[in-house]
Amino acid sequence: MMTWIELLSAIGIGALLTKILDIVWLQRSLRESEKRKWLRDKRLIAYTAVTKEILSLGKECNTREDLFKGLSLAAQAILLADNKDLSDEIKLLFTNISNLYKEAIRLEDDPEKKSEKHLEGAYQIVMEKSLIIVEKLRISIQNN
Repeated sequence: MMTWIELLSAIGIGALLTKILDIVWLQRSLRESEKRKWLRDKRLIAYTAVTKEILSLGKECNTREDLFKGLSLAAQAILLADNKDLSDEIKLLFTNISNLYKEAIRLEDDPEKKSEKHLEGAYQIVMEKSLIIVEKLRISIQNN
């Protein structure tokens, strides 16, 4: 028969092992979970702002008129993007939107003004790229 001292020491060792598991494994797991949740929430906020601007082709916040304003708006999304390619695509898209707008507002008598057909083609390309980037942003939020 087990003595009280053996029983108490067995309970104490079990409690000690439980606490060690809690400190080593559970706390680390909780920290990682909180970090993932924080990152997902921050991405959702940043990606929502960028998506509004992308889908409006810079009209929402008038970033089409000022590339640096667009890049400033996109900065948080660029920093939080899963990979460098997505960051680069966001930067390039804001550049393309700004360039398209500058081309579209050229005066009719400007010798460098592109034809309507050329502008329509450029518009279609920018819209397609916009939709692709928005889908990548959506997937980024879901995967994390």
